[in-house]
Amino acid sequence: MLNKILLIIWFIFRPKYHLHFFSLIKRKFLFNHDTPSNTKKAYEWANANAISYYDALKKLDIKGEAVGLDNNTIEEGQKLEAKSSTKMGGSGHIHLLYDCVKLLKVENVIETGVAYGWSSLAILKALSENGSGKLYSVDMPYPRKNNEIDVGIVVPQNLKKNWILIRKPDNPGIINALSKVDGGVDLCHYDSDKSWWGRDYAYPILWKSLSSKGLFISDDIQDNLYFSEFVNKRSLKFAVVEFEGKYIGLIRKI
Repeated sequence: MLNKILLIIWFIFRPKYHLHFFSLIKRKFLFNHDTPSNTKKAYEWANANAISYYDALKKLDIKGEAVGLDNNTIEEGQKLEAKSSTKMGGSGHIHLLYDCVKLLKVENVIETGVAYGWSSLAILKALSENGSGKLYSVDMPYPRKNNEIDVGIVVPQNLKKNWILIRKPDNPGIINALSKVDGGVDLCHYDSDKSWWGRDYAYPILWKSLSSKGLFISDDIQDNLYFSEFVNKRSLKFAVVEFEGKYIGLIRKI
C-alpha cells in the first residue's frame, strides 16, 4: 500500500507524466489481455514462428553482410554503464539493430524506451558510419528510481549530435517525436510499454509513420498476443528472432 501511495505522489509532482498516469488508471477498467494464458499462447506463437537471425534478414529482403556492433564500442559502453547508480534493463539485440540500420541505410529512426541507451548506441553508431541520419528517442524514466540522469548513459558524446531525446511517455512522446522528423521514418524500434494496451496505442501510429520498405522492430513480443494479432489482421510480412530466451518481431512495410 505504501509503495502505491509513493507512486501516486511521484506522478502528482510531475505534470508531464499525468496523461500517462491517467491512462494507467483507465486500463484498470479495460479488458485484461495480459493474462498468464495469453502470455503462454504468445510465447508458443513466437517460438513456433522463430527463425535464425540471418534467415530473418533474408526473408525481409535486408541484403548485405551482417557483422554486428564492434567490440570496442561495446566495451566503451560497458565502462559508461558501470558509472550508473540505477539498475535498468539489459542491452537487447544490439547487433540486430546495428545491422538493420547499416544495411538499410536508413535516415530517420524512432525508438521508444532508452534506459541505459544500448539500442540508441547501436543505432547512432550505424548512422554515424553511414554518414547521415538522426535518431529520435522517446523515454520515460522509471518511476521513483530517479534515473533521469542515467538515461542513455552508454552513448558517448561524439554520437549525440544526431540524437534527439524526448523525455516523455509514449503518449504524447511518440507524436512529439514524429513532429520533429524531417521526411519519412525509415525504422521504428519499440521497446517501451510492453502491455497489450500500450502496444495498441503505439504500434498503429508508428506503423503508419513508416515509409515504404521501412522496418518496424518490437522487443518482447512473447509478453502478449498483440504482435501476432497485428501482423495477422493486416497480412504483413514479418519475421521472429529469438534472443536470450525472448523474442523480437520484425515487420517490413512492403
